[in-house]
Amino acid sequence: MDFWTHLATNFPPDTANQIRRSLSDERTRGLLINTNKISVREYYSRFPDLTAHPFVSNGFLYDQKTYDFGKLFWHDLGAYYLQEPSAMSVVSFLDIKAGDSLLDLCAAPGGKTMQASLLLGEGGIILANDISHSRALILSSNVERLGLGNVVVTNNDFQTIYRSYLATFDKIILDAPCSGSGMFRKDEKMLKDWSYNKVMACQKKQIELLHIAYLMLKPGGTIAYSTCSFSKEENEDVITCLLSNSDAYLASITGKQGLYSSRHLDGPVYFLPSLFTGEGHFLALIKKPGQLRASQQRNNPYRGKYLALVRQYGLEKRHNLEIDDSLYSLSLPFNIKGLNVLRYGVRCFDEISKHPQPNHHLARFLGATQSLVLDDVSFREYLAGEMLNIEKAPGYHLVSYQGLNAGFVRAVDGKLKNLYPKGLRRR
Repeated sequence: MDFWTHLATNFPPDTANQIRRSLSDERTRGLLINTNKISVREYYSRFPDLTAHPFVSNGFLYDQKTYDFGKLFWHDLGAYYLQEPSAMSVVSFLDIKAGDSLLDLCAAPGGKTMQASLLLGEGGIILANDISHSRALILSSNVERLGLGNVVVTNNDFQTIYRSYLATFDKIILDAPCSGSGMFRKDEKMLKDWSYNKVMACQKKQIELLHIAYLMLKPGGTIAYSTCSFSKEENEDVITCLLSNSDAYLASITGKQGLYSSRHLDGPVYFLPSLFTGEGHFLALIKKPGQLRASQQRNNPYRGKYLALVRQYGLEKRHNLEIDDSLYSLSLPFNIKGLNVLRYGVRCFDEISKHPQPNHHLARFLGATQSLVLDDVSFREYLAGEMLNIEKAPGYHLVSYQGLNAGFVRAVDGKLKNLYPKGLRRR
């Protein structure tokens, strides 16, 4: 069975034909404003040709012919995250509350984690995991770039360790690995690689992941199950399997303008490129019966070797933990036993040649109120990794540009030694 025949078995003829025609249209890009760094109003005043996302208050749609946001310095400094508009919609339906503990099970490259982090604030925590080490590293680098402080990044196969986290999370995001038919307009190679056997192989994995996700969900909690597939086998059939083998039930998705309601289950929706300004996506909200109870977590005072620096940078109220020779700072404590942790909140300080040095992530996490403001020339030199001919008191200093922290420098002999990470430099 080819894809178009398969599509016609999942949707009425008119809808299937509309989807097929829409896949030849130009796609629309999206970006998520990092409201920890810049307000939506300020950003919109700088880029007035943006279109507001219908479901995401800090999300926008844009035409890449007008703006190429991936090449602007704002991207380097973490002012926004580039994200496909349909995928961006998922978190907005999850009703995240301040104080929630959240698991993003298949998180890389991190768009849904970034959005959830901004909604949670300092009162909550996200465990963002990806089974692929290379993809988890990309996830970790995005958490650093945006300066997020409430995210633990891990690289684990949760099918082997989920029993350690039974009934742990208030909300779970499961953006399940899928056959990718909803992304054909973005990547034509995916159409050539599509097969029904691939759909069924993905279904097996999706059923397993959704099962363990449900076991890790607290009573009263919610799972956002999503795919970028048009296939009923990967969407409604996976959910039906869970409903048949547990006490789970589906929640309705409100605000459905431009969305296509599932014909097979009451609640889930499709984001169809023929109806919504985005790529193909499926979303279901799955609930566990019970009353959601807030976790009682307290940060114990830190008394380690980095204490003076913790006080200097105002980190005393956070959960500060030494891992190897580095200090990490998280919004709330989280049990990481058995986890392969790549990032535990903010990586703040590293011991270099027996001396503490502030980490780049700390610069992105902190506000720019006490930073050295760079002019246009000095900023370009900084991004290129060059020494800055600026005299400051000996020691480490934050540098910023247009209200956004760029990183750290170290004042030595009347000059500023550049500490911008080598892998990020632009020449």
